[in-house]
Amino acid sequence: MKLEYEQIEESYDDTTHLRTITEQAVVPDKGLILRTIVYSPHHLSVSTVLIPGAGTHAEGFDALD
Repeated sequence: MKLEYEQIEESYDDTTHLRTITEQAVVPDKGLILRTIVYSPHHLSVSTVLIPGAGTHAEGFDALD
């Protein structure tokens, strides 16, 4: 199953040079997946969480334009 992620948050810190991006995707009949990616000059970190029961885009967060 291929999920379609939409970006809901992005930030960059000039001091630490860290960039974070948070995205969400609906998993039909399961819930909502939130994925946060942290980029640094030396590392990449990804964290995901499933919110059970939130099965539509209307129940998720507003996407960035």
